[in-house]
Amino acid sequence: MPTISIREHGVSAVRNQTVVNPVTGEIVKLADFQPPERTATKGWTPNVARRNEQRLQQIDFDGIDGVPAFVTLTMPSGQMSDVSASMFHGWLKRWLQFMKRHGLVHYYWILEFQASGNPHLHVLVWLDHEPEPLETFKALRSWVGILNKSGVGARLQGQIWESIDVGGEITVDGERVPAHPERVLMYLAKHAARGVAHYQRQIENMPDDWQYRSGRVWGHDRSLPLRAQQDVECDYPTFHRFRRLVRRWRLAEARGIKDADRRRAAIVQARSCLKCPRPDISPYRGVSAWIPSDVASALLDAAEVMGGDYEEE
Repeated sequence: MPTISIREHGVSAVRNQTVVNPVTGEIVKLADFQPPERTATKGWTPNVARRNEQRLQQIDFDGIDGVPAFVTLTMPSGQMSDVSASMFHGWLKRWLQFMKRHGLVHYYWILEFQASGNPHLHVLVWLDHEPEPLETFKALRSWVGILNKSGVGARLQGQIWESIDVGGEITVDGERVPAHPERVLMYLAKHAARGVAHYQRQIENMPDDWQYRSGRVWGHDRSLPLRAQQDVECDYPTFHRFRRLVRRWRLAEARGIKDADRRRAAIVQARSCLKCPRPDISPYRGVSAWIPSDVASALLDAAEVMGGDYEEE
């Protein structure tokens, strides 16, 4: 049976993989019968990107107390051959410890790789106060100092701290994004989900040590407030109607974007969200979208009460 999962800021509808239990003969979900094996972490994979996006969709932004800011931390690419994954994650741990001593309340980080093999961290932080310019300078200088102590010649000019003033815009990876923690993380999640094959996430662009065991490529603090997702099992007619309703909602949202280039790209993505070149897979293809939970619940209610065939425009 398909399952529709509704999260605080997103929704997904998937067909469950099932197997027959050889002992009881019962049909069970594959994940229940055979839990996924934990193996060496190898950077960004489709499953890693999916878990990152789903976790971001569970964040209760209204329940977060603190002043948000967006931080980008980098290091020189020329010395990556001498830097192991464990060293890099150790630097991140020490930097977060420094920030906790200076008012850090919550954080969410995502690791990316440039074509040169140079890693950089995107970190969304929440502080318990409005930081002064000197404090943000010291925060960035602390990262540079941690790397320099390990013999890595990091530069202060390569680090970025941007306050998130709700209602404005900030720059994320060279693109202007509405200044709100949810929109910033939404952009990073979409970037990760569509970019597993992107040069910034290809395992081949990582140094040799990283290719075997890169460590986690995203993470957050344990106290970050999350909302539990609601899982609803449904029949296939409801599953198909719900997918098409999600597609129509995405199209409506895309057409409301003011920027012409962004609007055009969003419309193309929305129109193709259910397309699949294989006819045997297309009827079962899942759908995932950033949709407020109240909207997703309303779409599910509509899909359940609608009878007969529901045709797209």
